[in-house]
Amino acid sequence: FFFPSAAHLQRRPLGVVVRPMIGAMPFATRGAATATPVRVARASVSAANAGAAVPAGLTHRHSRFGGATSSFQKTRSSLASRRQGRVAVSVTTRAAGPSSSKIARTNDDDTRPFFDSKEANDITGYANFKSRADLKDAALVDRHSAPVAPLSQSYQQTLRRSFTVCGLGLHSGTVETVRVCPAFANEGRYFVRVPVGTIPDDAAKDTDGAAFDRNGLTDEETEDLVLEQLRSMLGNGDETKDGSKARAEALRTKTRAAAESAGAYCGNKSERRTAAAVELVQDDLRLSTRLGLVSDNENTVGTVEHLLSALEALGVDNARVEVEGTGEVPILDGSAYPFCYHASRVGLVAAATEGTNTTTDTQSYNSVETTPRMAWKLTESITVTEGDAFITLNPDAVTKLTYGIDFSYKSRAIGKQWESWTPSEDGSYADVLARARTFATMSDVMAYFRAGYIKGGVEHCALIANGDSFWNPPMLLPHEPARHKLVDLIGDLALLAEPGHAGVPVGHIVAYKAGHNLHAKFGKAVKEAIGNGKATRVPAEMWAREIGPQANNNEVKSMMDVLPVDGA
Repeated sequence: FFFPSAAHLQRRPLGVVVRPMIGAMPFATRGAATATPVRVARASVSAANAGAAVPAGLTHRHSRFGGATSSFQKTRSSLASRRQGRVAVSVTTRAAGPSSSKIARTNDDDTRPFFDSKEANDITGYANFKSRADLKDAALVDRHSAPVAPLSQSYQQTLRRSFTVCGLGLHSGTVETVRVCPAFANEGRYFVRVPVGTIPDDAAKDTDGAAFDRNGLTDEETEDLVLEQLRSMLGNGDETKDGSKARAEALRTKTRAAAESAGAYCGNKSERRTAAAVELVQDDLRLSTRLGLVSDNENTVGTVEHLLSALEALGVDNARVEVEGTGEVPILDGSAYPFCYHASRVGLVAAATEGTNTTTDTQSYNSVETTPRMAWKLTESITVTEGDAFITLNPDAVTKLTYGIDFSYKSRAIGKQWESWTPSEDGSYADVLARARTFATMSDVMAYFRAGYIKGGVEHCALIANGDSFWNPPMLLPHEPARHKLVDLIGDLALLAEPGHAGVPVGHIVAYKAGHNLHAKFGKAVKEAIGNGKATRVPAEMWAREIGPQANNNEVKSMMDVLPVDGA
């Protein structure tokens, strides 16, 4: 029951079309079996659930809206009596026509609206809210809480707080845990192998700031939340003008988790860090990018391209990535979207210089001294080849990325595809590229599995072609394989970033039939050209810009601010 406001239509929210693997369950599916407003259904649900076995002592989390922590057992004790009392209520009406006889009707066929004066304050069965007003506030926050990809800034940024993901390693076949943490300005993006147990077991369960973050609700709370959303929808009001949106933001700011300082995760000076740098890319890559010295396997990290792609595109210039287990970033759903979603969920802030304290939300990030974010702009063309595959960069005023693939000799389902994306002109990374999954043919998957290169993953972590059709359709995006190659290219070019700056160089980059090995070769060629003085440093591009009528008004206002005043 999420109906985006005008602001959401201008910047499409993340999480509204989220795959279940990422963990953002659409609100309409949560508690849908008990969400009908007909009271007889509410009574029947109570009868079915009154004796349900629930682990004793299981607590609810939503005390932040005023409700005290309680257990399911205590909630169930009053739930049945509340609904039984509702069914027992009867009303008296006059029958239509000349007859004056009275007809007794029960709630089974009662036509009274649910949110009338009789039940407006009925909170029997609530465990997370102290009043109906608290529940209405929660519903209001839900309608405005879908994460939105952050806008680009001219200064270096980092995460507002950490996020954790767990999943299977594509090559290890074991459960891998990764925590992405804030970092100081000019530290850049780097990886640290940490012992198992360093990352708390429940860290991946954090959903603060997620789309429709509602866990542990009772049946009554779920039903009433859905009905409150229905009432808002039928009211057809503009929440951007009546103050509801501003109130929702104020409530969300008040209840969200506190920000974290980069100093909380800086570790010790003697820890071994593996920088996200092109110089550390290993040779002879297979299926994914791996960083670190071959002779120092304890500090190498693998399958980093999807994570780095999301961080680069969103403008997370400084990040500490802690990796448990075998040192592999989990494949998750095979795309960059999970990382994009979680980074948007926790939010971005200006990266502070080392020694600055920004541990709480009372610290205004606007007062943090910002560090400019720069990028490299090549002045000469660069081309690398490998057989008939190539990557070339031609100087241009903006960044343009074009990728071509040809799998027609393996599968006509994939065939030949070309895809181009200009970040400053086309749709956002989250909408256009992030959901594109890795892909392969059935014969390649079996060959890699027999050779031991693939040991883990779930059915839909890759788009698999089998002859003239896909084994696990449908494609999530048009030309999904070609778009995923753009995701990989951005992730591998992110390794060109100077600490704290953008990695993808300004210019038109065209790749054809390339892979991670050729990406690395091209990155090293660009690095060499920069060292030879064939590039200049320019302010980084704004890949994610504000759009819509308000954006136009803001742009006009910024222009008026610099126009000369009459008589000056």
